[in-house]
Amino acid sequence: MFTDGKRKKIIFSMLRYLLLLLIVFSILYPILGVFFGSFKTKIEFLSTNGITPPKNWTNFENYKVAFSQGQILTGFKNTVVIIVFACVTSTLFNTMVAYCFSRFEFKGKAILDKIYLLASFVPGTIVHLIIFKDFVRIGLTDHLSSIVILYSGVDIVSLYLYKQYLSQIPFSIDESAMMEGSSFIGIYFKILLPMLKPAVVTACIIKTTYIYNDFYTSYLYLSSTQKGVMSTVLYRFIGPYSAQWSVIAAGIILVTMPVFLTFIFAQKYIYKGFSDGAVKE
Repeated sequence: MFTDGKRKKIIFSMLRYLLLLLIVFSILYPILGVFFGSFKTKIEFLSTNGITPPKNWTNFENYKVAFSQGQILTGFKNTVVIIVFACVTSTLFNTMVAYCFSRFEFKGKAILDKIYLLASFVPGTIVHLIIFKDFVRIGLTDHLSSIVILYSGVDIVSLYLYKQYLSQIPFSIDESAMMEGSSFIGIYFKILLPMLKPAVVTACIIKTTYIYNDFYTSYLYLSSTQKGVMSTVLYRFIGPYSAQWSVIAAGIILVTMPVFLTFIFAQKYIYKGFSDGAVKE
């Protein structure tokens, strides 16, 4: 016979595992539905439920259509170009701002810090209402540089990540460098920026994932087919009266695989970057 305390412990354990199973099911259900749907025909997709396995596992016609007509390679190339330039410029701007906040005292520093934090709560749609009109006026729409400019700004996550890392680097290193004749720019580029490598890797991975999945910005500023990115190439399979859902499912698998594999191999750097930056010695 179980005592009351042990019986309660068993019940709580069962409820905990039941809750975990429900969470796992809620995550896997749409993933399995998309994966199964990518091998189904259009009629089979509409006549079966999401987790019904396809009748023919060798039906790769949807993948062929998504790859050829969806211009996956063009979208991937444009996305890589945007990510490379945006990560470089964003890293420079974020680390420079973090360097100023962590190493210098100036009037209005506390106010600027709060403004950056407040700006993170402003919805992006409000910002684009103004920026889009200005970009149209100067002819920057439908060009990859417009997206690079938008992603190059200082974001609050990267800024505070760099500030946490810089707070762990002793100021005596800066003083020693200045005694050797180094300038503030030299200290930043030759000493501090190399020491921020773990934080830079973490911030770039987060930035890459965000750019890769951002549909709204790319759809708004890049209208032509030649400027499509990975988050917008699948939208072309949705027509005014119907959608090729089985082809879209295959396209989702193709689009998701690069960022999924990147996260699998880079997740240790993300966790390490946040854990190292969160501890101050």
